[in-house]
Amino acid sequence: MRAVGLSDLDMAARAVLPRPPLDQPQFARDLIAQADVCDRWRKRTGRAHPSGGTGSLYAQAALHPLGPSGAAEGAYCAAMSHVLAALTAWRGRMHHKV
Repeated sequence: MRAVGLSDLDMAARAVLPRPPLDQPQFARDLIAQADVCDRWRKRTGRAHPSGGTGSLYAQAALHPLGPSGAAEGAYCAAMSHVLAALTAWRGRMHHKV
């Protein structure tokens, strides 16, 4: 997956937000996995993935319905925490591959 910035995190949280609360953690993990697949495609072919963009978390999140941005809202903060937890787990798996 491409480098993650603040706008990527915001878009990912907004994509997670409309999902039912119990589905949000898995959706966040799926979003990150999909962005990684698209980035691998881009690196291999030199082109954006036909259905998933360029491999950025922002591009992947933009393919889904988005909730409102609202850093002070509890639901937004919960969605962001799911994204951060999924990203932390993904990075841990990527750094332990040999």
